[in-house]
Amino acid sequence: MAEHWLALIVGANRGIGLGVTKEFLARGWDVVATARQPDKATALHALDSSHPGRVSIQPLDTSDTNALDGFAATLGGKMLDAVLINAGVSGPDHRSASVATMAETGALMFTNAIAPVRLARLLADHVRPGSGVVAFTSSVMGSVAVNPGGHELYRASKAALNSLARGLWGELNARKLTLISLHPGWVRTDMGGPSAAVSVEDSATGMVAVIEKANGAHQHRFLDYTGAELPW
Repeated sequence: MAEHWLALIVGANRGIGLGVTKEFLARGWDVVATARQPDKATALHALDSSHPGRVSIQPLDTSDTNALDGFAATLGGKMLDAVLINAGVSGPDHRSASVATMAETGALMFTNAIAPVRLARLLADHVRPGSGVVAFTSSVMGSVAVNPGGHELYRASKAALNSLARGLWGELNARKLTLISLHPGWVRTDMGGPSAAVSVEDSATGMVAVIEKANGAHQHRFLDYTGAELPW
């Protein structure tokens, strides 16, 4: 990939987001990396030190509507070649619609589905038309076709994200952007746990490869980190 291509990683200070940031840098990209508390994002600052001039660390809390709605303006004239919106939460520990409260459901749906698409819509004019790629960290658990039950609130939030992303893709057709609902695998992160099957490094390497390959595809696809198609 050519130097000076620019990626935006939302939720870049740890886990998958940090791994993807490292991988983009290793492939020669420049990166805008967001964190809720940049002053505490020590790993990002270490990357900034080791890649001078190639990492811009920006504050963003996706649960803050004012921050969401104002973020695109902070990019100035920068044109993005790839975006990964990675912020997400697992939801209440009980995981059940039978006992969920309105507040629990609202917070989960906003963070996992509404905020990512709201942000992507606002960023659209900053994504390079014709070749730009917008990816959402989704999950195979958002597949309606493959749903054995369990974790129903989280599944619903990711299914909602996939649905909203499809509608956004249709809306942005004139700009000829590519959208990907991207399953990172079951990854050994704070959310995935120590027993998860995939390392952050393997997931990140695959995710960036999928994003690069999608350049100019002008589609919305549901893929995993290996590039395999997933059933909606």
